[in-house]
Amino acid sequence: MFEIFALDIVKRAFLATTLVAPIAPLFGIFLILKRYAFFADTIAHIGFLAIALSLFFNINSLLFLIILSILVSLLVEQLRGKQKLPAEASLSFFLYAGVALSVVFITFSGKGTSIVGILFGSITTVTKEDIYLIAAGAFTCIGFLAKYFKKLLNLCIDEEIAHASGVNTKLINLIFAVTVAVSISISIKTMGAFLVGALIIIPPLCAMQISKSFSRTVVLSILFSLFSSYLGIPLSFYSGIPFGASVGVILIGLFLVSLISRHLKIKF
Repeated sequence: MFEIFALDIVKRAFLATTLVAPIAPLFGIFLILKRYAFFADTIAHIGFLAIALSLFFNINSLLFLIILSILVSLLVEQLRGKQKLPAEASLSFFLYAGVALSVVFITFSGKGTSIVGILFGSITTVTKEDIYLIAAGAFTCIGFLAKYFKKLLNLCIDEEIAHASGVNTKLINLIFAVTVAVSISISIKTMGAFLVGALIIIPPLCAMQISKSFSRTVVLSILFSLFSSYLGIPLSFYSGIPFGASVGVILIGLFLVSLISRHLKIKF
């Protein structure tokens, strides 16, 4: 079993996972508190479109993915902030548009055989160049969270009160949308466009069932995310199951255990 750790593709997968896994559930906590979890799925589907366009035009997929995801996240946030469209409606539009256009461009690119990895993740698709972009994106997200953590928490609890207390809610919402888009973009390479949301949303849901405080929810979310991601690599390698699906299955198990623990009133 341990011979896989000598392979370069596995080393890169572990490195990418180490960078991505702690960040994804942190944003998931705030998306759940904002009742905006659907945003993660929408940006993930835009990521699917970005990869499809990258295949069609034969360009760097991760860089283009990050750029397009940021642009769409800004547009969605602008529409929501100005109340030109209901948040759910604008998110639904971009989600379905992303899927439809993705299929079109993948069909015309003639590279449809790679669609399983795009949708459900792969440990073999992360290149050395991707690692640098993933690291840059990860540290950008960490910097945002370190600087705005308390303000973002207040904003998620009650945006009107946060604004009245002097928090620039519009600016923080915009930066939050951008950094969520970045975190999703750098996760899609391994988790896949259809399952990246699982790494963002399910670990916080598990932690919320058994944690006694918000700080413990944060810690447990990160631990659940790392555990499922690390275990998902050998599971994917030996079973042939896409990496995102492997992680998703582990997260499902963790969620069921957390529900049982909550029923038994086991708290940490």
